[in-house]
Amino acid sequence: MDVIFKKNKGSIKLMVDLDLYPLSTIYSASYVFLDRATIYLDKETHNKVAIWIFPKNKKDSLSEIGKDFCNELINYVHYFDSLKVNADIIKVLMQKALFSAAPSLLKEAGKKEIEDLVEELQNKEKSQNKS
Repeated sequence: MDVIFKKNKGSIKLMVDLDLYPLSTIYSASYVFLDRATIYLDKETHNKVAIWIFPKNKKDSLSEIGKDFCNELINYVHYFDSLKVNADIIKVLMQKALFSAAPSLLKEAGKKEIEDLVEELQNKEKSQNKS
């Protein structure tokens, strides 16, 4: 197993696997740390990113700040995965909220959906007739 933490004078370097932690997750975790540290990101290999963390408070433990950063990575991986899983539910809830606040939108949305379905059927019919 590779060493994931490398301490230098005043900084700590983490190697992060992009197969486990997408770049958006790394950006999100880094953003959370901007008040505590200066973050430098660099691509090491095709699937690894190097993250240098320079604590703003020189009294902060490098190991602790590195561990805290890893916890944020896990937090954001979970958040983005949950968001993907619940995207359809969130969409339905938002639509219900909007339509209950403005019922006229429901009529417009219904008309638009019917028009889209008719157009889709016409396009399928045209493509079948060409075959």
